[in-house]
Amino acid sequence: MGYAVTILSGADLRPERLHQFDAVVLGVRAFNTRPDIAGSIGGLFAYVEAGGTAIVQYSRPTRDLKTEQLAPYKLTLSNDRVTEEDAPVTLLAPDHPILKTPNKITDADFQGWVQERGVYFANQWDERFTPILEIGDTGTAPLKGGLLVAPHGRGWFVYTGLAFFRQLPDGVPGAYRLFANLLALGKR
Repeated sequence: MGYAVTILSGADLRPERLHQFDAVVLGVRAFNTRPDIAGSIGGLFAYVEAGGTAIVQYSRPTRDLKTEQLAPYKLTLSNDRVTEEDAPVTLLAPDHPILKTPNKITDADFQGWVQERGVYFANQWDERFTPILEIGDTGTAPLKGGLLVAPHGRGWFVYTGLAFFRQLPDGVPGAYRLFANLLALGKR
């Protein structure tokens, strides 16, 4: 994608260290496996408040969570998932920048996904979050907690349970286009 990637420790989650980055991405299960991140989460939120973008990929909502504060606002994770890789996707907020810039996201961007749409969707969230997508397996109620975006100060906080960890290694074009939009949020 052409981005320079810097691996950060929990100690790096300070606004004065993070201000140089366009976005900070927390990997899958970061809140399950990285107590150093959980202990420094306030610094990440301060970075966002000052104009940064934080993208938090799924964590499991089990007793091994290292913190209950996963976002600057209330956010509760569930075991909800969408296992059908071709499950229909509804764009709930088609005019949100996350679906428009730099790539206009359409139904075509959800074609060719592999194995599943997403896991560990949020099932409760603060009203400041905007649900971006609605997705559901056949015969189940569609879920809205797979991609949530909230402004925080001058920046953006994103929670996603979408299976980018499967799509990006498989080179799924639409997943790359959407992930690029996440990284660019607030930068254009």
